[in-house]
Formats: sequence, C-alpha cells, structure tokens
Amino acid sequence: MAALSYLNLTNRVLQDLNETTLTALSSSRGVQTVAKNSVNRAINDIANAEIEWPFLHSDKEQDTYASVAEYDLPTDHTYVDFDSFMIFPQNLVTNGDFASNVTNWTDGSSGTGAIAYNSTGPQPPASRTGVMRLTAGGDGNAIAYQALTTTKNKQYRASFGATYPSGGDLTFKIGTSADGSQISSNTVSIDDLGEFKYVDYTFSATGTTTYITFSQLVDTQVDVDNVVVTEDFSPKKLKYISYDEYQEILKERDRRNAISRLGEPDYVYRTQDEKFGLSPVPDKSTYTVGYEYWKTTTVLSSDSDTSDVPIRYEHAIIARARYYVSILRSDLETAQASLAEYSDIIRRMRIELVNKKEYFRAV
Repeated sequence: MAALSYLNLTNRVLQDLNETTLTALSSSRGVQTVAKNSVNRAINDIANAEIEWPFLHSDKEQDTYASVAEYDLPTDHTYVDFDSFMIFPQNLVTNGDFASNVTNWTDGSSGTGAIAYNSTGPQPPASRTGVMRLTAGGDGNAIAYQALTTTKNKQYRASFGATYPSGGDLTFKIGTSADGSQISSNTVSIDDLGEFKYVDYTFSATGTTTYITFSQLVDTQVDVDNVVVTEDFSPKKLKYISYDEYQEILKERDRRNAISRLGEPDYVYRTQDEKFGLSPVPDKSTYTVGYEYWKTTTVLSSDSDTSDVPIRYEHAIIARARYYVSILRSDLETAQASLAEYSDIIRRMRIELVNKKEYFRAV
C-alpha cells in the first residue's frame, strides 16, 4: 500500500464531508482550501503529540574543528537526546560505502582491468546499497586508490569488507604514492565465495598524504565495501552536564588562553542559543561527534508530497483535518466524532510506537 499524497489526503477529508473533490490543490476554493490547510495542521498536531515518535527520529554526525567548542544543532530538531552523544575518530575515506557510485576513487587499472560500481554486490545481504567491483580481465590489473590527508607519525586503522564472486585474492596497499606499498602490502584471501570477509590493519603515517590502494592482478572479480580509515583510538560516550554545571565547573578553564583547555572531549552541554558544546575544547579536527535527535515534520506543499506519518496511521491525519473543517462549519457532531477517532488512533500509536519496557539496573 502506497502512502497517500497531499492531494489524496485532502480529497479523503472532502469525501468524508460530502464535498466536491479536487484534481489539483492549486484549484481549491472555499471549504476545499480549508481542508487542504487542515491536512498540514493535522500532521503538525500528530508530530507534537509525542516527543519521540520513531518516524521523526534522525541521526546526526558533526566533525569537530580544533579549538572550536560549540556547534549548531540541526535546524529541524525538536528534541535532542543528549545522553546519546558519542565521540569517535573521523573517517578519512570519501565514499567508502559506494552507495551509488565509485566517485572519489581513482581508476589506475591497466590492460583489460577496470573498476566499476555494482548496485547489487554479493548476496546476502539484500540491504547492501552497492560495492566497488574490481575486474582484472584476461590481460590486465584492476587498481583503485584514494589519497588521504594524514598526520605524520600518527597511528591509523584501516578496515574494509571484501568478497570474490568468482574467487581470488585481493592486495591492499598503504603507501606514500598512488598504487604504492611503502608502508605495507597485505593479501586478503577468502575461502567462502560470496561471503564478505572483514579485515583491518594498523599503520603509522609517514607523511601528510597517505594512499590506500586495492589491486586485483588475476583474471577474477573482487567486490569491496565499507572502507574506513580513522585514527586508531576507541569511540567514547560523552557525559552530559547542564549549562549551569558547565558554567560553574568547566567554563573558566575552557575560556582560558592556554593549551590546557584543549584535549579529547569528555563532556557535552547544551548552550542557550541552540548549540551544543564540548569540553575540553577539541584539540584537533579529526573527531566526529554522533548523536540522535527528533526532527520537525515536513510541511506538504505539492500535490504528490507525502507525510512522515506511517501509512497505517494516516487516518489520524484525515480525522484531525475533518475535525478542523467541521468546527469551521459549526458541525459539532461531526467534529466530536472526528476528535474521538483521532484521539483513539493517537492512543494506539503511543502504545505501538512509543511504549518502552522498563528495566531496573544497579548503578
């Protein structure tokens, strides 16, 4: 079942009230315009009925900047879960998940070798969005590489998944030049064809630019996915403190003009101007902060727009919009029945979508 469009939702309201339906929202008049506007009003009411509707949940990642403590919260947020904040090393690879192409990877292949995007990749999993496929061909080398910005003498960790639709070995090189292996050269072998094998390697950068290279030198195909290179340190949960606590305990140190204010952040706080802050102030630009938040609902405008509300609960939109139109028409009986229907659906949504199991734990 497909989601109802803005036009279809409006027409459902009009049908319930025995009014003339529309072929296009731009031609609405009188009660039709009221119904159209009431649909968006109803969607907004549903969004505001609960703070944590799962269909409005979103994730956010923010890269840090050295010596910058505060960062904007998403403009579409309604509620931010400050207990979800974590800090982890920034992924230096661009397009390592190959969601729709192999952009940002240089094809250094020779002869019959080539690299290409493959939308299906191996099976399973069916949810995989795509892979980079290296095909050496009968007389060639398939080579894909990318240059990364690194810091000399810093420790890094590279990881990726690989599989062989037709069997073979993959060479993974880390070096200071394209297709170079000055730092290391590693062979990945897989016994089970079609199954992804995940591997990781640590290395110390010898300069400010480091190349990673995938190379396939035999007449087979190799699929690569989820390529990640980060500084070699563990993710960490950030502790939330209120802005008052921050002012009382940490602000003086963090505002001091001294390097003692810089370091790996331990705390997160919410400012009074729609931002979040980190303490200590980040000492480098290679951290990523990840967190969860709930967003505002999308306002419908064109005929084909659909709402964020799950399909099975769309009748709540219709009932609530019908309520507003009935109030305007002074049809109190229909308004009361529509309000009761809307309230019943919202109650069911809370039970099915929001209710959580309660757990007791020792602290």
